[in-house]
Amino acid sequence: MKAYKSNSFLLLSTILLGSCSGGGGAGELGIVVLCGVLGFGVIILMIEKGKSGGSRRPSARMTNERGIFLDKRLEQKKGSRLGFKQRRFIAKNIGLYHWVPTDLMEAWEERILVFLDQFPISHMKQGKATEEMRLLVAAEACLLIVRRPLSDYRHLQVVHLWEDEIEGNENARGTATRHEVNLSWNYLKKTTRNARDGHNLTLHEFAHLIDFADDGIAQSIPVSEHSKDHKEWQTLVDQEHSRLMKAYESGKNYSIRAYGGYESIKGDKPELFSCGTSAFFERGSRLKRECPKIYEALKKFYGVDPASWRKQKKV
Repeated sequence: MKAYKSNSFLLLSTILLGSCSGGGGAGELGIVVLCGVLGFGVIILMIEKGKSGGSRRPSARMTNERGIFLDKRLEQKKGSRLGFKQRRFIAKNIGLYHWVPTDLMEAWEERILVFLDQFPISHMKQGKATEEMRLLVAAEACLLIVRRPLSDYRHLQVVHLWEDEIEGNENARGTATRHEVNLSWNYLKKTTRNARDGHNLTLHEFAHLIDFADDGIAQSIPVSEHSKDHKEWQTLVDQEHSRLMKAYESGKNYSIRAYGGYESIKGDKPELFSCGTSAFFERGSRLKRECPKIYEALKKFYGVDPASWRKQKKV
């Protein structure tokens, strides 16, 4: 259908162009009509492009194959480690680095190396992200899946870094869809250094990416509807969201920040999982005391126990 429309515009434009070659008023009229037709054609093509989402997205089969490929690449990286300079940079810029247990470091670094190799990261002002920028994003993103498969990110096509706010999203410091993540570089640096405030931008947005993975909807249920855990997650989200909202309304301050209580018009709770994830990694002990059900669900899902982590000196 699109090819037919495009060919029709080309044919009509050619005919009108021929009429423009005539002299006098006929030629001038032909030019006016030609410009009108071409303008109309551009509008139609833009509408068609908008209907298709602006760009072609990979099919479910291609996405599944991508996930298998990522997990195979991870297996091939078994035993690979970061260089000393890379490790030192992460230690200096990621506050959580010194809390992550030694027995998780190898798995973390293997994932970082595959992430750097497989996912494009661009800076929207400079064009190409620096190696330091790429390393910081990769390290934070891979901490989430240190005990999970890299195929959690099978839909991800690109990570965009912005200097401050994200263009087109007023006051937004980070956004995520099923296929891309946008991060404010300045805010990212600030939130990665503080390991205990529960406001980690990269963890938050990549948690959204995981939430989107199975059905394309951010509803704080990070498992497939066919999973045996789906109903348990659904009940947990409904009950804990209600409990947290009552606490916020009464003026209580929780480890999960108030933004986690956001609810969409459709009734989805897209922020509970992502805000809960940031609190889980950065305020594990407090989250375990205040919201034990959420903590245990995240512990089971991520396969780690941040409440038991103790600060240690590394590098």
